[in-house]
Amino acid sequence: MFSERLEQLVGLYFSNNITEVEKEELALEISKLTDAEIQVLLKNAWTNHVPENNIPDEVSEKIISFFSEQGVPVTAVNSVAPVIKIGQKRRWLKISIAAACIVAFIAGSWFLFKPTQAPVIVKNNPASARTLENIKPGSPKALLILADGSKITLDSASSGILAQQGNAQVIKLSNGEIKYHVNGQADAPALYNTITTPAGGIYQLILPDGTKAWLNSSSSIRYPTEFASKQRQVQITGEVYFEVVKNPTNPFIVKINDLTEVKVLGTHFNVNAYSDEAEIKTTLLEGSVNITRDNNKCLLAPGQQAKISKSGFIRRVNNADLDEAVAWKNGVFLFNSAGLPDIMRQAARWYNLEVVYEGAIPSDKFSGQIPRAVNLSSFLKWMKWSDVHFTLEGEKLVIKP
Repeated sequence: MFSERLEQLVGLYFSNNITEVEKEELALEISKLTDAEIQVLLKNAWTNHVPENNIPDEVSEKIISFFSEQGVPVTAVNSVAPVIKIGQKRRWLKISIAAACIVAFIAGSWFLFKPTQAPVIVKNNPASARTLENIKPGSPKALLILADGSKITLDSASSGILAQQGNAQVIKLSNGEIKYHVNGQADAPALYNTITTPAGGIYQLILPDGTKAWLNSSSSIRYPTEFASKQRQVQITGEVYFEVVKNPTNPFIVKINDLTEVKVLGTHFNVNAYSDEAEIKTTLLEGSVNITRDNNKCLLAPGQQAKISKSGFIRRVNNADLDEAVAWKNGVFLFNSAGLPDIMRQAARWYNLEVVYEGAIPSDKFSGQIPRAVNLSSFLKWMKWSDVHFTLEGEKLVIKP
């Protein structure tokens, strides 16, 4: 009934050998199915895999409820129910976590690619749902602060030359990037510019040496308008991804919060240094970096990550999750067994919200991938099977267990 490729993708998903690109392909294949085909696919996913772990009754109940709430065809939910419910007392059959995951993925793909006309709702709060629906995701916006203190709002500025800074012209390209053109004259006194992104902002910059920098929300980078000395040095806060132009005689140095230094020659790496995070994380994708904090040093190879505690201790992590580290730069949220506070810190920055917890912070763990281009209600939708309840009170997103 299903194409060989679709069955292959489902197999890859179950064996945990599927790539992010293949996940997107699987989601798109699922979105092409009819209601009847989804019904069969859900049933097959539930029955064709050997149970390995038990899921508590209350969680199983939520999974089925989740399907119904999200607009998955009723026929599909009903066809699955007899498979997972047995006996007069309607006890839940032991099911594997893998089966639950694939069914959730199928359901998620269906409602993301085939949304119903009904608005996304936060539990029992339709009024808040309409407000949440209007909270849009972040977008390219940033403020450029020139050496003389003057400011340019980059997202509203027209393409072309924005300013002359010493020997350098500040240019906004047609794609929105900021680039510097140095005219090659004799060295002039160093002039420093700063780009800052607000909550809900993101921006891309090409530094005077050709190095590319992507700024996440609530981030900043301070840099000279030309790298005239023996080293290229910038200062950052928040989160920035770099693709550094290689120059063996002129190392590239990133100063983080005036305490930590990352030194490279030419490489691709991500720095997450938000003040509200427990650790500074530097993740290396290509090349090599040397990290220094006080008297502590750490050399990273590709695929490794350095975690720097508030006290300055550096811990090296092998086989770091590179996709998760740079997901923001690639336009997605990606979570692997992430706690709610970790998720909501990212959401707060991207949707420009204050997150408040009432009562104990729920201990739920979440895994999944969500496009960053969705509005807040769609972002919250995939967590509705849990015990987490959301309400919007003014500019505050209140979370209750």
